[in-house]
Amino acid sequence: MEFKKIIAGAFVYVAKYRQVLLKALAIPFGIYLLIDALALLDLHPLLRWVFTALGIGVQAIFAITTHRVVLLGPSSVSTWGITSWTKRETAFVLHILGLSLLMIPFGLVGIVPVVGAVVALFLICWVTGRLSLVFPGIAVDKGVSFKESWEMTENYQILMFLVVILFPVLLAIPVIVLNFIPYTFLLASFISTVVVVFQVAALSMAYQLISNEI
Repeated sequence: MEFKKIIAGAFVYVAKYRQVLLKALAIPFGIYLLIDALALLDLHPLLRWVFTALGIGVQAIFAITTHRVVLLGPSSVSTWGITSWTKRETAFVLHILGLSLLMIPFGLVGIVPVVGAVVALFLICWVTGRLSLVFPGIAVDKGVSFKESWEMTENYQILMFLVVILFPVLLAIPVIVLNFIPYTFLLASFISTVVVVFQVAALSMAYQLISNEI
């Protein structure tokens, strides 16, 4: 029931604030599509690293903007979204990198024969779900840490798995299908970026629900 409520809320809020989100996300949306297009070129490895770093920054701005609009309302961002880099964005990116580093030991479990890959995937999904509330927390200036997210999700472990893992996978099905069709890379990139809005909105709804209940 809570999962359905969260997903319904995500779609309702995205629809309600669609005009605001369209303007506020237009610039990072365009930059992200451009980065994806450049990835098709035979670039120098150093340039690829630069574009990867830029992509992470754009993802952070994209997610923070969506979290703030959904959780704090349209007035929480300017008309054209976030146009300056602050401690908030830095903290968001550092937590993205931190979460990625935390996944490395679990990924190493995958080398275990037979069951390793399955166990590694389960651990990565479970821990990611438990720690993901740091992102909406940081976006709305609550400064949620990994430890606090872990504690907040203690009684919502299955719910967080559904919101952070299952829901994005279901939304990504059209993109996965397009990846098997030639010359659809940019279309797949466009759709996947739109999908991120709903994924972030769902995480916002989960953060709001859990914060109100604990």
